[in-house]
Amino acid sequence: MSHTWVIDSNCFIHLGSMAPDRFLSDMKSLKASGNHTFLVTPGVHGEVRTVRFQRCKGKPELLKSMESILTTISVEPDQVRGLAKLIGENASPQDVDLSLMVLASQLAREGGDVVLVTDDFKMTTTGEKANLGYTTCPPSTFMQRLAELGPNKARSTFNSLSRRIRAAEMRYAISRVNEYDIQAKLTWMVDSLIEGPKAKVAEPAKPQPNESDDVLSTALKRGLMGEQIKIKHRKKLGNLLDICRPMVGLDEHLASLSTKAYSNDVEGAYTMTMLALSEALESVGLGLASLGERDAELANTAIAGFVQRTETALGLMAKMSGNQIAARLHLSRALQAATLIDDQFAEMHSMHQLGLLATGSDDWERAARLFETADRQAQSIGSDRLAYLVLAGITRHMNQEAQAAERHIQSAQAYVMADKMKACISLSKIGTSLLSIDQPGLALEILDEAMECALESEQSAQTEQLAERLLMANAAMTKLDSLHHEGLRSLLDRLNAIDEGAQDAFNKEIEAIDQRASLHMAPLAETWNTWQAGERLISEGEHLTVVRSEVDEHGHTLIIVHHWTLGSLGLWLPEGRLPVSPGHILSLGDSRVKVAQPTVDLQDQHGIRGIVAIEDSSALDFIVPTEGMTGDD
Repeated sequence: MSHTWVIDSNCFIHLGSMAPDRFLSDMKSLKASGNHTFLVTPGVHGEVRTVRFQRCKGKPELLKSMESILTTISVEPDQVRGLAKLIGENASPQDVDLSLMVLASQLAREGGDVVLVTDDFKMTTTGEKANLGYTTCPPSTFMQRLAELGPNKARSTFNSLSRRIRAAEMRYAISRVNEYDIQAKLTWMVDSLIEGPKAKVAEPAKPQPNESDDVLSTALKRGLMGEQIKIKHRKKLGNLLDICRPMVGLDEHLASLSTKAYSNDVEGAYTMTMLALSEALESVGLGLASLGERDAELANTAIAGFVQRTETALGLMAKMSGNQIAARLHLSRALQAATLIDDQFAEMHSMHQLGLLATGSDDWERAARLFETADRQAQSIGSDRLAYLVLAGITRHMNQEAQAAERHIQSAQAYVMADKMKACISLSKIGTSLLSIDQPGLALEILDEAMECALESEQSAQTEQLAERLLMANAAMTKLDSLHHEGLRSLLDRLNAIDEGAQDAFNKEIEAIDQRASLHMAPLAETWNTWQAGERLISEGEHLTVVRSEVDEHGHTLIIVHHWTLGSLGLWLPEGRLPVSPGHILSLGDSRVKVAQPTVDLQDQHGIRGIVAIEDSSALDFIVPTEGMTGDD
């Protein structure tokens, strides 16, 4: 069972004065087990920044020593103010305590066993009055519960620490006997010891039929995946297996979309997938119509995985087609379906995609919350956190929350320094994702960091790939982007500590890219106003990649494409063409082309070197990688 602990400052003060040397190693073992998550809010950092482990060798700083154990989650100021107003200013705890209460309440409403660790009895009583949904325990009980839940080798350390902290808590409470009635607090402290580590879920056992439903639900899922299930389970399921079987075709449909590496008909794939989902759901709905609520619940839980994967693919295809509203709707449905099957990886993936959509529309606060939630999911399943930490740091920075941004980037730095090769691949994917949502300014800064890691880990193929992506990011940049992302470079510079030799190689590589980028900003020396074969513009094996699209006041769409050799070119889309997104590859087919000098305004505004005219616009094709359509990235 997973346990989530939200810890206040006083607990850390106790630990700083009493925790022995082996405490940190025992806590790291608990964290590594994946069964415990230890959370704080930014205000806690401010209150205990000077606290040290007094009984540990060298008296190290507490927060620095526990950096890999603790996760810091930001809480919006308006949520803190809202809780203070709900409770009443006179009864309200301090802002840092309120932020912990908000965080614990949010997590409790998401589900799971959430305990707020505090010796401030007011946080317990006001939480109960406001119906915030979490349970509380003092730091001494927190240590005792860790002793009961953790490995045997840590039990002695935690029990001893629990007794020492309890003595301090009692002394403090008794010292305040003349200031307030301590009986209620002492009763709470004793009750927290009696309730034990699973107090919140110590409810009457579920009736046997519910336990049987879990078994049958698992059997139904296995049957749909083609596995053999027990005859007794098959009998109990009746015809549910046949009713739900049409959903299996959705996975087969998504697999068929990936049979080729690229697709030139995203709209067609989207329509066919919508039709496949509609038909499958309709068939299941007709089959369940005559059955009872219990059978319907079993079926809907069993098919949720198929729905989640299909809605994710629909969301990604809608995003590629430029339909952000539909993309958000599909991805939200995917997230909802993932919660039905308690698939934290699927939830994390959906949160990530929704966060990218929010980033693409400059909704920084919502994007940050989505990435931070994805990061919490990644921690709970032991998945790689780097992408979520970096994206959360960027979006918090863009939302003018400097301290929160710095904490995320500081946490991300540990992952970068641990494995430069892995970090390079992850950062490269982040940069590519940001390019695909028309955020070239953000992508440029991330790809810079990826290039550092590529040079340090001597990945020549990755270095060449990154050089092209950096050129594409430069081509997609506007003057507004440069101003918009001021200060981001100094923040992201903290991601990686590069050695002197690699720094020299990096500077040379970036200088060469900057020179090519400057060359690509100058108008083409050679243009032609007579129709020429398309191969003259795009040689065999080369391609044009869309980096940005703009719609003028007349509704005409200008797409900016990047050519590895020629740089940025502009192309007016014929009327009636679907919206095109960054990352699409442009194919000219057999059409002939003309190339003209750009106007001064177009050259200045978009940095393009030439304007391309297409003789046969029907020959145009926009091609996308199918892995990006189905979520296999």
